[in-house]
Amino acid sequence: MQSHFGSMLRAAREGNYAVPAINILNHATLAAVLEAASRQRSPVIIQTSVATVKSLKPVALASLARTMIDAASIPAVLHLDHCQTIEMCNMCCDLGWDSVMFDGSHLTLEENTMQTRQVRLYAQSKGVDVEGEVGIIAGVEDDISHDASSLAGFGETMRYIEKTAIDAIAPAIGTAHGLYHGTPKINFDLIEQLSAATDCPIVIHGGTGLPGEVFLRLIACGASKINISTAMKHVYVGSARDFLENNPGTVSPLKLDEYVFEKAVELVESFMVLFRSSGKADAYCVKGVAR
Repeated sequence: MQSHFGSMLRAAREGNYAVPAINILNHATLAAVLEAASRQRSPVIIQTSVATVKSLKPVALASLARTMIDAASIPAVLHLDHCQTIEMCNMCCDLGWDSVMFDGSHLTLEENTMQTRQVRLYAQSKGVDVEGEVGIIAGVEDDISHDASSLAGFGETMRYIEKTAIDAIAPAIGTAHGLYHGTPKINFDLIEQLSAATDCPIVIHGGTGLPGEVFLRLIACGASKINISTAMKHVYVGSARDFLENNPGTVSPLKLDEYVFEKAVELVESFMVLFRSSGKADAYCVKGVAR
């Protein structure tokens, strides 16, 4: 197996757009993300949190996701998000994930670098790409929580990239997981500096709730992957609640699922339009680097 995670992000950087990386929750949201990508002709990254992998069971989720992704008409990859253990990263490499994110942000930079190198070495032997993180991104991402951020610096980020040879870097720039309370102060300069200094694709975590102009500026600065998780959770639960409130006598799970599915598709399509990835799937395929 050879992952196309890195090549997908490099194509996005060259094309001045960002690939949406959407955290899925179950079969319905996985299907909705792929449907949105098909309608928009957009490349897409299917992200699974560690909590989702454990809940749906690794082997079952891998089988489901690989079957649906491999049958898709657009380039899509399966990505493990925010994993803090080498063992889980290695297991997902074995089971068919295209890429994994090792989150060693809670460690010292030296230890983070050392453990990321371990993950990278094993992943490379399996044809799997690796994303790493420098600094701490505040907020809650399933079962990972940080009360405050610790912004990344240019020098330490570059040293981490060079020593780990990772395929994508997620520097802490002031964004946060979950919903924002007030306006975040984002270090756009760091994104620009990294873009000028390295070919390693840059990832933005904490995308839910950022204004459209911020997304566009991040992409202009060099970001090529933007993560969306909280928005999907809110649409999933909110649309289910709306349907049940408006149809109090329903006993049809299929109608409920169809309503939630369409709302999830609309959400993902809106990010594809905003990130300018719509219509890029065919050009990506023409370059010969599609899945």
